[in-house]
Amino acid sequence: MTVSELNEYARLLLAGDPLLRNVEVTGEISGYKRHYSGHRYFTLKDSAARIQCVMFRQDALNLEFEPADGQKVVASGSASLFVRDGSYQLYVHHMRKSGRGDLYEQLERIRERLLREGLFDPARKRAIPAFPRRIGVATSKTGAAVHDIIRVAKRRNPNIEILLAPCMVQGEYAAEDIARAVRILNEEGSCDVLLVGRGGGSIEDLWAFNEEIVVRAIAESRIPVISCVGHEVDTTLSDYAADLRAATPSAAAELAVPVWENAIAQVEDLTRRLASALEEGQKRRYDLLDRVVRRPSMENPLQVLVEARAEKLKGISDQLYKSFAANQTARLHRLDNAFGRMNALNPKGVIQRGYAYVEKNGHVVTDTAETMLGERYRVHMRDGVLGVEVLSIEGETYGKEKAHV
Repeated sequence: MTVSELNEYARLLLAGDPLLRNVEVTGEISGYKRHYSGHRYFTLKDSAARIQCVMFRQDALNLEFEPADGQKVVASGSASLFVRDGSYQLYVHHMRKSGRGDLYEQLERIRERLLREGLFDPARKRAIPAFPRRIGVATSKTGAAVHDIIRVAKRRNPNIEILLAPCMVQGEYAAEDIARAVRILNEEGSCDVLLVGRGGGSIEDLWAFNEEIVVRAIAESRIPVISCVGHEVDTTLSDYAADLRAATPSAAAELAVPVWENAIAQVEDLTRRLASALEEGQKRRYDLLDRVVRRPSMENPLQVLVEARAEKLKGISDQLYKSFAANQTARLHRLDNAFGRMNALNPKGVIQRGYAYVEKNGHVVTDTAETMLGERYRVHMRDGVLGVEVLSIEGETYGKEKAHV
């Protein structure tokens, strides 16, 4: 037999079974997809097995509900073999609801218990730091999520530091590993904000972020947490416990890391506006005081208003002047300090103090492990750029794999 003949023979055997030609199957929907053609593809599963299913467009038009992952349904149709792929599947003609899936029922029980404990209380949520120096990331070291976070964060602020606590994000032991990563980042203590998450997937793929141990680790974190589990339609209990929820890992990096140039411009603008407001306010108060002193009167204003209260008015004037001057000086001093702290983070400011940095093809080289003998690099200095060639390499980390990103 050829492969085609074998698969066709198996299909005919299944088609000849009267039970398989019209069978009702109860199971939970998983991996549901609605194709642009109108066909529906999904898996039906129970606690021990699963079967691939397809519902063609003409049958799907008669559905009385919109299927979704986690729904428990009764599917009527025929079980057969798809000859081209040799895959055994159920061709569904009719489908009705049978109840909520076991995973969703379990999820609801956990959610209700943690909600009663107050872990999702909005009052617990903290503000995300406006200008973080270092962000911590708890996710898989091989997934797309960590690369998206690094790419977006470095684009917005090349000077941002990223500390990765790698962990499993799917599977039997993923929940314990995620909780461990969150605790390690808290114990390390140098991060200003944590990003915890992974890319999208089915409810089974994301289930670790619904586990109680992960939700409690996020709620107990001393460092503010941004959850970034999956895409917009995927919501987990970790999202409710976190201080802020992002739809994707890339969106989390945008929320955590401000654009450096915009932040500098904003502080400079606020400084100018505050100085102008203080100066204008002081001028208005002096004008008001001057009008009071010079106000016309039926009687002799100098004798009645000024001379009788000259000492008191002089004391008020001196007090106002000292108060305004001290207030303006203090505010300008705080602004200068804030601007100085921000300017200290500016890579150009560091270079002005006599330091330099090495780059190749637009990528900043920070370790000897990233270099090779004979390669050419560009060294940026205060007054120009040097083209250099590596003649020797010294350092403990050369040739060793880095532990952190």
